[in-house]
Formats: sequence, C-alpha cells, structure tokens
Amino acid sequence: MDTKIIENFIGEYSWIILTGFVFLMAKSTIESAIEGLKVMWGPDLDVDDTVIFDGRPARITRISLWKTTMFVYEVGCNDGKPYIKGGNKVSIQNVKLKDHMIEKPLPMLDLKKWDNCSDN
Repeated sequence: MDTKIIENFIGEYSWIILTGFVFLMAKSTIESAIEGLKVMWGPDLDVDDTVIFDGRPARITRISLWKTTMFVYEVGCNDGKPYIKGGNKVSIQNVKLKDHMIEKPLPMLDLKKWDNCSDN
C-alpha cells in the first residue's frame, strides 16, 4: 500500500522534478543569454565603436548573443608620433565583459566659447 502511494506521488510530480533539474542545469546558459541581450540591445557598446580595452585602443567588430569580438591594437612610437604596429582579434564572452576595463572616449568638445577665459 505504501509503495502504491509513493509510485503515484512520483508519477504525478516527476515532471516538476525534471523541470527543476533542467532549469538548474540551464541556469548559466540563461544568464549568458540575458547578458548577451543586454550588451546587444544596450546603448553602451555598438559595432564599429572605438574603445579603450584594458588600456589599449580597440574597435568592436561584432556583438552577438554569446560573445563580443574586437580588434585590439598595439601602438608604437616613432619620432614622437604614435602609430599602429599590430594587434589582435579578441573574442570575449559577454558575461566576462564586466571583468575588463572598457572605456569609451568622448568626442572632442568645441571650447571656442571659453577662448577668453581667465583663472579668476
């Protein structure tokens, strides 16, 4: 009699247990997808943006649901003038972007309005 109750309980509620197990296993995939959507649809990074990635200039070439791809440049100096001497293609999972310092330079400001300034 007791085994009949247990078999009925497992038969009725096994789908809940199975669904919970699947969600636990898929948790990281769901989190990665949500982070990817935030990067793809967010206003912070766009394809073809020039950024400073961990202290080096870079250009974002692709943003997908799972990863962001960019070209990170190496800058050299010759006669006091900087030049691009090489670089790397870097693909980073969107959930790992928060572990890196990514700066987006602001456009140059027109300071003509303040040409006649004084340090008073």
